Amino acid sequence: MKVGVSIYPHFIKEGRTLPSILAEIKIKNYDFVQIFPHALGLIKNGIVVENHLQEVEAALRGVGIEYIIRMPASINLRDSIYYSRHFKVAKAALDVAIKLGAKIVVMQSGKTGRLDLEIDAIKTLADTASKFGIQIALENTFSVKDTLYVIDNVDKDNVGFALDVAHAFLSAQGDENKLLEDVRLGIEKTILLLVHDNFGKMFPQVEPEDALAYGVGDLHLLPGEGKIPFGKVLKMFDDNIPILVKVKDPKVFHNMPPKEDLIQRLRR
Repeated sequence: MKVGVSIYPHFIKEGRTLPSILAEIKIKNYDFVQIFPHALGLIKNGIVVENHLQEVEAALRGVGIEYIIRMPASINLRDSIYYSRHFKVAKAALDVAIKLGAKIVVMQSGKTGRLDLEIDAIKTLADTASKFGIQIALENTFSVKDTLYVIDNVDKDNVGFALDVAHAFLSAQGDENKLLEDVRLGIEKTILLLVHDNFGKMFPQVEPEDALAYGVGDLHLLPGEGKIPFGKVLKMFDDNIPILVKVKDPKVFHNMPPKEDLIQRLRR
């Protein structure tokens, strides 16, 4: 079972270098990382910054760990007003993946706007990606059904589902049975499982610093610290589906358990 870790932009901004973070993850036996190219200075004004690529590639290959690319969270290909800007950045992120030899690009779906624009844009990106053996993994912002609808209408062999279990749990409003029903809908399309924990509650809306006290929102906790039944979810998938751990607290990230311990947490 391949398990990876997301290296969020603010981890780099905390003063740590990419090579030191990669080495720490490798020591704990994780198989791959998710990197955000814009946070590494690889995209500026929608254009790839070529002279930074070599340094990042050297760090990744020097540690000897696999990597996938994450598009910026702000990308909204349904935005009819600023569509061209969003598409330009999405295309640049794909270009980085091509140049670095990454084989999976993750992008988020499900924001408000024109659905037809998003579908057409992903078709165009997928056609380019297919020439380089790259898969586009579409992540559910919340609703599983919404994202699966997009994937079905894009209808490209190299476009699959990045099932964010925690987002699905929030969409199911903490209802375990509803979560498992939604997960079941996406099994055949899933090419990547995204895991982090929460309590399945969206309300009341509180200040960000109060969210954990109330147990509301997309908390990105370490699996096992919330209410998501990961053990039941994992039983629905083969071990060949890679898992990506998404914790956002730098302290939690720094103290991440080794891969085998993390797998045990997920299987409880």
